[in-house]
Amino acid sequence: MKHQVLGTLVGNTGDPTKVMMVMSSSFSARRGEFVRISHQERDSEPACDVLGRISSISRVNALYDAGMGSSLTELELMPGARVTGESVIGKIELIGFNDPTTGQIRIPRRPLDPGAKVQTVDYHFLSAFYEFDEQSGLHIGNLVGYDRGDNIVPVYLDVNKLVTEHLAVLAMTGAGKSYTVGRIIERLVALHNGTVIVFDPHGEYGRALLGGKIQFGSHESGIDDPRDQRSLPMIQESLRRLTEAGAGIMVYTPQSPAFRHKYAGKNRELALQFDHFEMDDISQILPGLTEPQQRVLDVAIRYWRSVDATEPRDINRLRHFLSDGLDDVRQWDELSQAEAAALNSRSAAVASMKLSRVLAEAQAFYSAALAEPTNIYEMTGRPSDRNGKLVVIDLQGLSDTTKQIITALISSEVLQAASSKSDPIRPCMLIYEEGHNFAPAGQAAVSHRIIRKIAGEGRKFGVGFAVISQRPSKLDPDVTSQCNTLIVMRLKNPDDQRFIARTSDMVSQADLDELPSLSTGEALIFGRSIAAPLLVKIGTKALMHGGESPDVLRVWGRPNGSAGS
Repeated sequence: MKHQVLGTLVGNTGDPTKVMMVMSSSFSARRGEFVRISHQERDSEPACDVLGRISSISRVNALYDAGMGSSLTELELMPGARVTGESVIGKIELIGFNDPTTGQIRIPRRPLDPGAKVQTVDYHFLSAFYEFDEQSGLHIGNLVGYDRGDNIVPVYLDVNKLVTEHLAVLAMTGAGKSYTVGRIIERLVALHNGTVIVFDPHGEYGRALLGGKIQFGSHESGIDDPRDQRSLPMIQESLRRLTEAGAGIMVYTPQSPAFRHKYAGKNRELALQFDHFEMDDISQILPGLTEPQQRVLDVAIRYWRSVDATEPRDINRLRHFLSDGLDDVRQWDELSQAEAAALNSRSAAVASMKLSRVLAEAQAFYSAALAEPTNIYEMTGRPSDRNGKLVVIDLQGLSDTTKQIITALISSEVLQAASSKSDPIRPCMLIYEEGHNFAPAGQAAVSHRIIRKIAGEGRKFGVGFAVISQRPSKLDPDVTSQCNTLIVMRLKNPDDQRFIARTSDMVSQADLDELPSLSTGEALIFGRSIAAPLLVKIGTKALMHGGESPDVLRVWGRPNGSAGS
């Protein structure tokens, strides 16, 4: 294919972020498009193509210069004369070239040649340049500007690095972040047979099993991308097959009739075993316990475990030992004299009251009235299992503290099971939607400690995570600093943009300048799971998405007797 010449390099070409070209015309190219420039890095090496992206375009015309004032209107040209006075300058940010010795993309260390021709690129060049691997990659969407027609350039994310090295999806409301996450998780499960657990504070992802049946999107407007035309039916069939086999889409909820109605009884009710949690976890979910109250609670839990030798243990027995059964605890022969003296009735009563409040709000703990406790291995699977799972923890309608408690305890059980030397779970990815509420910067949250622990330790045990947030500047920087892939969509808040710049040295000022003007469904993706920062149009989801804004006019309808406008 013959490549079209867009323009010529001019001026100082030594700064890879400020390479300038004079464009052939104002129609030659548009901001954001990719270009190629022939370059020779060393005298002993053959010429190669350097890839760049047009970061800005300026267009001026001397005949319409504001400084000429009204004299322009009096200018008379002879018939047939052509005076344009126009110049179109494009600023190019260099992405780099494929170094044949290392296989990596490198920025040129020798300035490009002034006067070199700037040419167009096509699908074949870009695909070869980025070397996307369809087998180990996840098709997230297509390059912006190359997302329709015959010149579609697909973008793939490395699944191993995406999952184990953590992900952040950041955007303002309505930019499409939940939709993007939806596409990622359904492909991880249906096409890559993965295990994904989504903590769903608003019930968006749970809509995929609304009424107890898998809900797929309608796609009435059609699908332009031939890859999506092929893959979406495969995803739908895979999710049907997996769900029928007892895996696939699984929704866990608190023990509430409202959730049973929402999912027509196909939900699984949470019955967490309180005695599985370490004292650190318990002190997080019962904040404000004094030291005497913690000692009483610790002794009561140990006694509970000793007298109820077999699992599962009824949480109501622990409450009993903190109230009417406290005398039984005092008689326990394994207590030291100091421990027995510390069993203060008032401290026990306060601990019991706080525990009762948590149990009433969360409705997610095991008691004898329930048939079976929640089994973390059934939720995630073991390495020998071959069925992918999309596990949704529906937290809709709960208080923020209760959402944090359930999220913290399940996350803790997942990490404990993953780190088991004798019986680990299969690798999995935890998704924290509205992450700024679960791991906020400079604020207390019950779930904060365990998320930071997973950020620091999860990778070596096969536990990855993703944080999704509309306010990235309100996220704990210790958590986001561990996210080695970032998907950033429309962001207009300057604090959030500065946060992105501090988070990664891979993003340039030109990239940041793009963020406020991105359309819904467009994203800047950079990090370890992708070869270089790219602007991507996110592809179509298979499952129903629950995050769209309602059509208020359709819901409101017309006033009675209205004849229309």
